[in-house]
Amino acid sequence: MNTRTKADRATTTTAPASSRSRCNGACNGKCRCPKPDLTRPDMADLSRYPLVSTIRAVSFDADVVTIAWSDDGISRFHHGWLRENSPDPASRHPHSRERLVSPLDIPADLRPESVTLESPVALAVTWDMAGQPVSRFDAGWLRAHCYTRGDFIANPPRHLASLTPQPAYWNAVMYSDAMLRVWLRDYLETGWSVISGVPDEHDLSTVLGARIGVVRSSNFGFQFDVMSKAAPISNAYTASDLPLHTDMPHYELPPGTQILHCLRNDADGGESLLSDGVAVANLLRNEHPEAFRLLSQISVPFRFQDVDGDYNSRHRIIECDAAQNPIFVNWSNSTIAPLDADPEIMPNLRAAIRLFLTYLQDPRFLITLKLEAGQMLVFDNRRMLHGRKAFDPQTGGRHLQGCYLDTSEVLSRLRMLERDSGESEEPVEAVAVA
Repeated sequence: MNTRTKADRATTTTAPASSRSRCNGACNGKCRCPKPDLTRPDMADLSRYPLVSTIRAVSFDADVVTIAWSDDGISRFHHGWLRENSPDPASRHPHSRERLVSPLDIPADLRPESVTLESPVALAVTWDMAGQPVSRFDAGWLRAHCYTRGDFIANPPRHLASLTPQPAYWNAVMYSDAMLRVWLRDYLETGWSVISGVPDEHDLSTVLGARIGVVRSSNFGFQFDVMSKAAPISNAYTASDLPLHTDMPHYELPPGTQILHCLRNDADGGESLLSDGVAVANLLRNEHPEAFRLLSQISVPFRFQDVDGDYNSRHRIIECDAAQNPIFVNWSNSTIAPLDADPEIMPNLRAAIRLFLTYLQDPRFLITLKLEAGQMLVFDNRRMLHGRKAFDPQTGGRHLQGCYLDTSEVLSRLRMLERDSGESEEPVEAVAVA
């Protein structure tokens, strides 16, 4: 279990000033930072970049530096891009590792004076203007950040059905970093997971949340209780059926991960529902391009209101990256506000929404499970829509405790675990896994 306290995190030591160290002192004397490879340039980056290929040859012209890789690949980097990513201490702070040089500090006409291959894994660029540092780059880092070869850049997988996660267990996830790393990898792949063997104690959703990262508060609180209430502020706090939805689209940035700990679920009904909205979006793009276009280009309004707050935001129901790959979905029947699209578009938009909701319930995508006491459901709130069948409070109780985290917390924790493990893993992309 992660036993670091706030005091531990706040206390720092200062790294030696005599040399550039990969450790910035935050490890409090117990360094968790990877040791530098003295045979490769230090990129002021704690991540390990696998040496996919060595550099065979380099050249440059008026615009770019061209790298010919030993595996016959070609990369091109613009001069200004290389200069602003120079890892030298004057360009990137030796302790924070954050960039110091601004694009405005780099002359628009800056050109290399020379480009030297110091070794098959080290590239040095000397600039043609006084006062500029020599920029040294690691081959693995350059390959990982290549932007001129599409096949070097990982695209999110395009699943066309909901996936089934591997079994997971509380003690393994909570007390073994190796198992937490495996579990997070699987969770990011499938978009959901059920953890079994959770103790019968309150507040454990936030305990798991803190094991991963920083728990995010919301208008529902730091932690919330999902149960039938006499005066509900949300349809989730009733015994009625709850259609498939994502949580909190009324926020500017909905949370990425939701954790729900089942404390009791012995009433008739109350089965949990999940559906992979990004997989449905991929299907729409392939089979219903006009519906996909409407849902990915037109924003719709969402609103949550109670006596303590009034939240409004707009989102596209399907959000895409620059290559039009679906990466997020936003939908809540409970908090959708009146649609306000152009009158000529409104009928087609409503038809597209109906088509999207219909596919969510298709057997390829719909997952139905009845959580048991001692289980914890974790899912990607920006990918997996969730819901609930109605239950009868006269036959028993249903009580879940939950909390939220941002996806950035999950990705950061996985990167840290991989860094600490010393294993060379594929880079974790800062996009939703679909």
